[in-house]
Amino acid sequence: MHGRDRLRKVLLLSALGNAGVAALKIAGGLLSGSVALLADGSDSVLNVASAAVAYKFTGEAAKPPDEQHPYGHARLEVYASVVILLLMAVTFSFVLFQAVDKVSHGVHERVDPVGVVFALASLALNLVVSSLLRLWGGGSPAAATEARHVSLDVVEGLTTLTGVSLGAFVSGLYDMLAAAVITAIVTYFIVDTTRGLKHLILDTSPPPEVMRKIEDVLRSSEKVLGYHDLRARAVQGKVYADVHLEMDPSLTLEEAHRVCDAIEGRLREELGDVEITIHMEPAPKKEEGKKEA
Repeated sequence: MHGRDRLRKVLLLSALGNAGVAALKIAGGLLSGSVALLADGSDSVLNVASAAVAYKFTGEAAKPPDEQHPYGHARLEVYASVVILLLMAVTFSFVLFQAVDKVSHGVHERVDPVGVVFALASLALNLVVSSLLRLWGGGSPAAATEARHVSLDVVEGLTTLTGVSLGAFVSGLYDMLAAAVITAIVTYFIVDTTRGLKHLILDTSPPPEVMRKIEDVLRSSEKVLGYHDLRARAVQGKVYADVHLEMDPSLTLEEAHRVCDAIEGRLREELGDVEITIHMEPAPKKEEGKKEA
């Protein structure tokens, strides 16, 4: 199965799996009166929406470059991640409001033990969905965000199970405490993931070893007497670079073009998916025979 197609199928499976998890949690919350199960169920409903967003945009991000998007559509996956995080923020603002409202009105009754059964069943299903995403969802920011979100849901499921169990057999306060912990976990996830997306939004230089390989290739051509203004950026595993090459003035235009083609070919051999724009200019007489670092 092609990597991109497999990824989209896994994201679709994630949406369906999370729909089942959401149904279990919300049904359990309504039957048992558990705030934690309802909060966790709200997050699972959100998982369905976020998996659908990831599914849509991973397909669009795979489209080839076109007239309006000459550098491709890879950053749509970053946009998908931002949409997922916004959905999480809005949903849990509402959940937090509900939890605070219940505490402020002194509603502390015990949870019906049937909620424990629903918490266990939903946790097991969460583990299956999370494992599939981690195995097959690598290499995509949107899928990585979704995988982290669903993995987080497993932690939330454990928290919910603990809160519902204590809420059923000790005090309803434990159930509401679990809802508060889930909200805090999701808040941390939103902040941490937003911080991680920063380097994907900005034009960031490739790792130092990649820049060294580019410079080594430029120096390897005898016809290139120097270079300057070398810049590179990495976008979704692809390197875009541009450089000014100082060429031997005795070269014809055709010969200089062949030198540039050879450099581009070497860079693709060394780095794989790379696109470089080369500006050719004659080397100053005083710099003939020298290579600039």
